[in-house]
Order: sequence, then C-alpha cells, then structure tokens
Amino acid sequence: MNLDTRPSASDIWQDITIIDDLLPRDEQAAVQQFLSDGPWHHGWRSHNGAGAEPFWNRHFAGSRDPARLTGHHDASDELAARAPLLHACWQHIAQSYLPRHALQSCYANGLPYGTDGAVHTDSLEIGACTAVYYPHEHWNPDWGGETVFFNKDRTDILAAIYPKPNRLLVFPGFVYHVARGVSRTCPTMRITLMFKTQISTINSCGDSSTKTR
Repeated sequence: MNLDTRPSASDIWQDITIIDDLLPRDEQAAVQQFLSDGPWHHGWRSHNGAGAEPFWNRHFAGSRDPARLTGHHDASDELAARAPLLHACWQHIAQSYLPRHALQSCYANGLPYGTDGAVHTDSLEIGACTAVYYPHEHWNPDWGGETVFFNKDRTDILAAIYPKPNRLLVFPGFVYHVARGVSRTCPTMRITLMFKTQISTINSCGDSSTKTR
C-alpha cells in the first residue's frame, strides 16, 4: 500500500506499515484463544471527550492513561510477568520491525455488534507509535471492522485498513484514526491487540515509508 498517489497526503501522513502473516498459525491461534477467553471489562473509551462510547477492554501492562506515556517507562517486563504469550509476540515485533522501541503499554479492545470506536489520536509525543495486531483466524469483508485513518483536519479519509487475520498495522501515534464497528451479520466480537511504543532516535515508525509486507 502506498499513499504517495494521493495528492492531499503529505509525507508526514504516509508512515503506515502493514505486515501480513505476522505469526505462525499455531501462535496466532493461541493468541486469539487467549484474548477470547477473557476476562473482559466494559467501560473503556477511545477518548474522554463527548461522543466516545464505551466498549470492552483487557489491560495487560503499562499505563492506562495515554497522557502518562512519556517514553521513560518500559512495560516489557510487566507484560512478560502477566501475559508471557503476548510478551513473546511483542518480542517478535520489536526484534523484527520496531528496533529501539520501548513498550509503553499493551492491551486489547473488543467491539461486538452495536459498539463503535471514536476518532482519536494515541499520543502526540515525538517518536510514539502504535502497533495493532488482528488475531482473528477468519474475517469476512461483509463484517466491517476496518481501521480508518483521517487527515489532520479530520475532513477526509487517508486509508482504510482491512482487519485481515494475522495482520500487524504500525502507525505514528499522532495520526487520527478510528476502529469502525462490525456489521449486524458479524457473529463475533472484533478483537485487536495493541502495543504502544516510544522511540527517540528516529522520527518514524517502522524502518521506511508507507509499505506493505
């Protein structure tokens, strides 16, 4: 995927990375089963402003408050202690795609039918990135659930990322985005696993400009 063909998209909005087939199938299935088993907690929101509806969440490590993610904390050891399976996933991501990134937080979101996210940014800190993993073993395009990116004025869509099973999506924390809800025909809860990271040595997430692997 390359956003260079969109004349309204400046270079700063193009650093979106997609990695397909992130994990071996058995590890993908194990992560999906672990997340599905819960326990889930209801009440998490995309942001604290008006219009943000609550949805399901599981928190594993790091700060729950995005404003406190300053880059001076590494939650990797906490994740290893609380969820070794997810820590192994993070280690693979960190070593292969996000070198020199410190883990700030790790959590999962769940959106069943009738639940929607709200447009937001994750962090305005320089060097902050978000990695989103789609663990489902099967997904139908009629089910919806795309991750949608907006321009800085929130007046137009930059990209819509399909929640393809075993896909990893990495993007800068300052980019406006939203998790779209699933359709009435979707028989399952849309689950995503998030790794919030921070780096200070380079200005981008991943190792180059917008790309698909």
